This record gives sequence, C-alpha cells and structure tokens, in this order.
Amino acid sequence: MTDRIEVDGADLGEGTVVLAPDASILGAIGRGHTLASALADLIDNSIDAGATRVSIRFVTNNAVVRSMRIRDDGCGMTVAQLERAMTLGGGSDHSGSDHGHFRVGLKAASLSQARILTVFSTTGFSPAAGMRLDRAQSGPEIRAQVIDAGAAASVLQKRGLDADSGTVVEWSSLENVSEASTYRARRNWFEAMIVQLRDELGLTFHRLIAEERIRIEIDELDENSNESGAPRVVKPIDPFEFEQWGSTGYPKALDAELAGGGRLTMTCYIVPPAVDGPNVKMLGRPRGAWQGLFVYRNDRLLHGGGWLQLHPDGGVDTQLARAVIDLTPDVLNAVAMNAEKRGVVLRPSAMQALERSRTDGFSLKAYFDDAREVWRRGQLRELRAQPFAAVGEGAPSGLESLVQKTLGVRGDAAAISFGWVDLAPRQLYSFEPVTGHVRLNSQHRAELESDPPRLELLKTSIFLLLEPHAGKERLASHTRERLDVVHAALASVAIRGHADDVSRDSGQGPGEAVAHDSADEDPDRGREDGDDDDEEFVLVESILISGRDPYEPLADPALADVHIDDDVLKDLLRRTKDFPLLTAHEEVELARQIEVGVFAAERVASLSREDRVTVDGLDLQWLARDGARAIDRMVVSNLRLVLHIAKGYQNRGLELADLVQEGITGLLRAVQKFDRFHGTKFSTYSTWWIRQAITRAIADQGRTIRFPVHIAEKLPALVKVWKETSGTSTQRINDVAEALAEAPALVRAVVNNLDAPFSLDWPVLIEAADGGTEWVSLADELIDGDDLTQEEHFERAMLPLQVKSLLDSLGEREANVIRWRFGIGGDVPRTLDAVGGSIGLTRERARQIEAKTLEALRDSERAKSLRAYL
Repeated sequence: MTDRIEVDGADLGEGTVVLAPDASILGAIGRGHTLASALADLIDNSIDAGATRVSIRFVTNNAVVRSMRIRDDGCGMTVAQLERAMTLGGGSDHSGSDHGHFRVGLKAASLSQARILTVFSTTGFSPAAGMRLDRAQSGPEIRAQVIDAGAAASVLQKRGLDADSGTVVEWSSLENVSEASTYRARRNWFEAMIVQLRDELGLTFHRLIAEERIRIEIDELDENSNESGAPRVVKPIDPFEFEQWGSTGYPKALDAELAGGGRLTMTCYIVPPAVDGPNVKMLGRPRGAWQGLFVYRNDRLLHGGGWLQLHPDGGVDTQLARAVIDLTPDVLNAVAMNAEKRGVVLRPSAMQALERSRTDGFSLKAYFDDAREVWRRGQLRELRAQPFAAVGEGAPSGLESLVQKTLGVRGDAAAISFGWVDLAPRQLYSFEPVTGHVRLNSQHRAELESDPPRLELLKTSIFLLLEPHAGKERLASHTRERLDVVHAALASVAIRGHADDVSRDSGQGPGEAVAHDSADEDPDRGREDGDDDDEEFVLVESILISGRDPYEPLADPALADVHIDDDVLKDLLRRTKDFPLLTAHEEVELARQIEVGVFAAERVASLSREDRVTVDGLDLQWLARDGARAIDRMVVSNLRLVLHIAKGYQNRGLELADLVQEGITGLLRAVQKFDRFHGTKFSTYSTWWIRQAITRAIADQGRTIRFPVHIAEKLPALVKVWKETSGTSTQRINDVAEALAEAPALVRAVVNNLDAPFSLDWPVLIEAADGGTEWVSLADELIDGDDLTQEEHFERAMLPLQVKSLLDSLGEREANVIRWRFGIGGDVPRTLDAVGGSIGLTRERARQIEAKTLEALRDSERAKSLRAYL
C-alpha cells in the first residue's frame, strides 16, 4: 500500500504514475567518461563475468580510428541476459565483490564514446546472442536491434570466439578521435593516445594485473590489409611499489569508527624523497600531483591523488604523502563514488571519523607532520663521505675491518686486491680497473718486504688512491694522467728510498746510485750541472691495464710476446695446436671437475660475505674456479672438432668464421649438458650440439628470406635435383616433388626464393644520354626521385578541394574577386583593374572587397584547416 503524502499539513493523496525514460536520455548518460574510464568500466564487467583476458582492438583506416572492439573470455551471456544488460538499470544485481555497481556501465561507457553500441556474446552452451543500440533515438521508448543468432555466431567466430565463451563489445561511429588533415598528425595522435590509455589502465588495474587475475592487451587492426600489429600488454603501474619508505615505521594504519557503524581504515605511506621512476611520476605528471588518497574497491582503483577535503591539495611540503583506503560494503554509505568510477567523495561522517581517529597515538596530523619532516630532510644537501670499494686479497691487515666499520663498502665496485708481477724497473705497480687488481713490481719485492710497516703504508696509500676507480671499464684521460703522476711520485719515494738504504750499505752516494740506474734505462740522457735530483720524479708508461679495450696499450711485459693475427681463423688454428686432444679418462675427469665446480659456485652464491672468507668458503671458491678452468680446457681441446664440422657447411650463406663461432656456441652448450655417467665420448655427444647450432644459424641468418630449419636441411638435395631437371617450370617442380616425395607447393615456394633478392644499391649498367653506358644503383633505376610521396599526392589532391569548399562558403561576388585575383581554379592571376572590370566595379572597390574578404577568411574556423598545408 502506498503511503499518503503530506506537505505542510496538506494531504496530497497517494496516486502514482509510471515515468518511462525518454530515448533521448541515451545522448546524456556517461558524459563524464574519458576513453580510459569508459574502457575500464567495460573491463569491470568482464572481470565480473570471470574473464582473465581482455583484448582492446582499434580498427583503423589510414590512421583514422573507425571502430573499437573489446573482447573478453568471460562466461558470456544468453539472449535474455543480454537484453537485461542492454536495458538502462538492467543487468544482474551486483554483490559486494563485483566491480560493477550502478548497472548502467555498459551503456554509459559505450555511448559516451560512440553513437552505435553492438554486443555479441556466447556462453558456449546456448545460441549466440547479439544486439545493437543506436544513441540517435527519440520518443518514449528505447529500442535495440536484435541480431540473428546465426549472424552473431559468425561474427564471434571472425572475432576469435568460436566454441569458447566470451563477449565482444563493438563501438562504431566514434567521437573524440582525430580527424586531422594530414596522416602524420593523425598517426601521432593515435600513438600518444595508445600510450596514455595503456598507462591509465595499468594504474587503474595494477593490483589485478600484478596478481595475474586479468591480462589486458591493446592492438591495432588495419582495415585495408586486415592485419593486426603485435599486441601491447598493459603493465601494472603501482603507486606503492617501493623497496623502502621515507620514514621508519611506515606504512601506518589509521582506523576510524564511523558513526553509523563500520570501520574505515586509511593506510598511510611516505614516499622516499630521493627515488624516481614510473611509479613516482605516473602518467607523466609530477610527483606532487599524486599526493593524497588512493581509494580502491575490490582491488580496482577508483580515485588516485587529491586529499578529498582532508587536507589542502598541491602542498609542496606534503608531496611525499600517499594513503590507501580500501572500500568494504560496510563503509559505502560514508564514501560515494560517481557513476563513471573516476573519483569518490568523502561524506562528512567519513571525514569527521578520520580527523578524530587515533591509533596507538598516530593521527592524521601526525602523518602530515612526518611527511613534512621527511620532505624537509630530503631538501638538505648533507655532505657525507661515500662508501669505499671492498678490500680484497693481499691488502694490509686491519684495513678491511676499518673500512667496513667507518664508511661501508660499495656493492657495485670490484674489490681492490694486491699481488706481485714482473714490471719495468721504474714501475712500482700496475692497475686493472675492471677487476680491481693491483700488481706490485716483483723486482722490488725483497726490498719492500724487508720493511713491513713501509709496505703496509704503501699499500694503504695505493688503495686510497685507486678505490674510487675500481670496477670502471674506462677512465677519462685527465684521470689517467693524474694517476700516472701520483704513481711516479710514489715510485720515486718507495724505490729511491730503498736505493738510498742500499747505497749507504755499499758506501755509495744516493746520487750515484740513481745515475747508474738512469744510464741503464736511457744511455743518451746525461746529468747536467751536477744536479742530483733530476731523475727523482720520472713518468713511466701508464699503470692502467685494460683487457677490454683493444686500443689501450698493455703495460704488462708478460703480455709482450702475445701475438694476435688479423685473420681470425688463422689465429684460432694456431691456438688449437697448443691444446692436445683429450683421452676418454681426461674427459671424464674434466666433466667431474665441471660438475663439482657448478655445485660449489651455487654454494658460494648462497654464502654471506663473512662465510666466504672462512676455510670452507675459500675451499668452495677454489673448487668453483677449478670447475671454470675445466670448462675452458674442455672447450679449447675440442675446437678442432668445431672447425672440422664447420667446413662441411661452407657456401650456404655464412662465412666460415661465422660458422665456427656458432659451432663454439653449440660446443659450450654440449659442455653444460654432458653427463659423464652415460659412457659416451664427449666428442660423439658434442657433435650433435655443434651441428644443431650451425644448421640453426644457417637457417636463421644465411638468407635474406629465411627458410625454416627443416627446409634448410633439405635445401642442398632440392637444389641438386632442380639443376638436373629440364622443361617448363611446372614440369620441373613436379619432377622435383616426385623425386624427393615432397608437396609441389612446398617445392614451388622454395624455388621461388632460391635467388637472393637484389639490394637497392645493386649496380646496374644503363645507357647514358650521350650514347655511352654508366653504372647506377638499382634504386636510381626503379625509383623516380622527382615523384611525390603518398602524403604529398594526398595533400596536392586535397588542397584544391579545401580551397573550393572555403570559397563556396562566400558570396558569389566575394568568391569571384578572390578566385580571379589569385588565379584559383586554373585561371591566371588578374590585376585589380581587370577584376573590377569583370564585375562592373572600380579598381578601389575591388581592392576593398578583396581586403575585407581576406580578413574575414583569416578569422574563420574553416580557414584553420588550410594552415596544416603551410
């Protein structure tokens, strides 16, 4: 029974009337949607239907978006369910776990972007359903066109939904798409729109995508070629994906008790001030724009950024503050979301509860105070010492513990280790930045070790000098010069000091000792004016050794006799002779060492830094290095096998050096896979891997038009039979197919691609204008350099049409004045006197009409389309 209505004491009765919505409402719903929010609303429906994959396809023609197709693999809809879904306010009732809420999402989202909405759906067990809704309707009823089940099933099959369940939503007669006059402008708009759409969807559904509950793909289908490009997978953009937070103790939860019941929890975060990345400056907007609340419902982002009246937006000192609110069914009365699900509103009850709440002494004010303090500290430019490189083997005792306790160790730098090697007499040490190895001159080892404190001090000085450069592959020239100068200074003190001690013991003066050394190294250099200090500070060759740059001089004399031939194969052949073939027993022993080394390397990787320097840790490192050496020995001892096999594959598109390189790749794979317990010789086992690597490389790289591997293996036999046949092409193809028991279509496809395609730079002999001949490139012969491009042809054809359309919008007299004055339409330009005479006006009047018309054209909206041609 209907309740009676009273207003100000007057009885208004209890009658009711049905207010049916007019069809014109279709043009008003969803006007707050953007393209991203409209698609997100449809993805919500797909997720509610159990979909795990959603595909968004843009159908384009000449870079103009003609339609869009949104496909999912959900449970689909029957005819009755689709009819309810297309009804305003229809569809199934949503539960608290669904993403849908208002039951107008499909219609509002679709009709906000397109004039026509078409839906095809199948459940896999019932007839396919299809329905089309046109926004351009009027009258008291909303009508939708029902699509025949057979036609709907045919469309679903073409869209990739044959027997499986799923739904395809198509938008036609799109609005808000670029219709720029030039192809480039339309293409740039489309690419920018795709990137923006991908990022917005990645932010909205980042939780669901990261948990692999939904996969969203975006691609483009060209109408002319009916081909689609590679899909662009939407990646999650998580606003809270940080390894650590800006303040200790965060994130913190703030629980608020609502007056009407229910609990609203706000999880507070503080972004680290010194980080950057896609989850900091999201969607190309600055970090400060993303401070505020991030409201989720069922792990779907409804609102991102902005404090919703809890705090002033845009504050610089609170730009590191981000908070999360997850909406549950019991708090929906305190938080209202709009129909487009692009934002929420905190009702007064929610705002008051959050402002009053206290959780273990933590409040909203304390949160903002902490965020301001972190931002303030982040603005300070505190000068502090940087951590050092790690201390390796041979370093002074106590230096490692001192570095770790005071400044710490850089994780990205190589450890500085010390050793001994033979160097030039005046060179104190050499340094390899990549590995951090410092090698002291062993010629002075006895002298330096005779005074341990001096040697410890020297190593410490060298460590402090070189540690900033450990791990670097290249050093700047000025840095190299500085290191060489400091090296010369240290050498003059360390080596000269020992020479002084020796000279005192022998009764010889220091100046004489130095003179003797100098004469040995440079007999042409003499001493002038009895100056004993001329040779105390002498620059020698660079101390730096780099094994990665072939243009850097090698300072190590131990490498002076190393010869590298310009011919790669000759150099490889010479090196293979240095390594004898392995016996069966040696192969088994090396395989055992490799196996032990692999297990030892895994154990070392799992040890802490402290455990690695224990006895067991050092033993494991030694076993790992022994396994690596066994791999090297196994490889180099079988290089001759690689060369032998590679020679059998010559003249198939790859040079012998490339074949050998690919064969070595297969050899390395064989070393990793070899099992010594099978009783097979390694050479027998590795032959298969070497052949596979070589044949795969020939198939992939040997031809411009790639043949599959199984075709490449049959290619020599096919070519041989083809050359032995005669007759017409069809007869020869049939003969080859019969001889090799292959399909004629396969033989034809191979024969058509036997010859390599010509390069556009291929030289062609043509007849010159003077009767002689000259060589030109194939591109010069095929391509007319003076011809217009497709865009230029299009613009040349469209410009007269645009001008004619613009002149047709003028009056007849004004249009004739402009047309005759500038020679538009093929006529020659006329003078003002001629124009005035043609229409019976004076020259001055014709000039006034011309000026007034041009001024009006410059300010008109239609004239703006011509500016793109400038």
